[in-house]
Amino acid sequence: MEENKEVFIPEPLSDALFDSKLTPKQRKFILLLVHSEGLKTATQCAMEAGYSKNKKSAREIASKLQNPELYPLVAKAIDSEVRANVDRYRCSQERSLATLARIRDQASSAGNYNAAVAAETRRGQIAGLYVDKKEILTGTIDSMSREEVEKKLQDLKEQYSIETTFEEVKELENKP
Repeated sequence: MEENKEVFIPEPLSDALFDSKLTPKQRKFILLLVHSEGLKTATQCAMEAGYSKNKKSAREIASKLQNPELYPLVAKAIDSEVRANVDRYRCSQERSLATLARIRDQASSAGNYNAAVAAETRRGQIAGLYVDKKEILTGTIDSMSREEVEKKLQDLKEQYSIETTFEEVKELENKP
């Protein structure tokens, strides 16, 4: 005999769940299905929402509830709750700035100034106050002619006031 365990039902995020034509079981099913985020099957959600504890019956009702032709209000509410859930976690500049401000304030209050400075720096980066300048040079000395290499060495010598002379190295020919 299976004991009754208490099931956590999340708060609805979309207005569609407040439709008076939805039954309390349908509301629970929608909330469990959407907010379990793949951790529970639709059959498990139907059973936890109060539908039949018989797996076959629960699977059938779960399937029917998700069918827009049979239960258009339930299907619409599922879609609406999924969209509201996605919006809840969507990353935006405003949300990131607010979150980092909260982290900065909490870290500062706790005396963790390194974390506070890091959070504030990230806020500045999001706001565009800091610019990371990176220069990528392509090409190698192998792709340069001898004259180009000598010119580049001369330029570097003048630029950095290097006092030196160049010595020509001749390759030895290997003779058998």
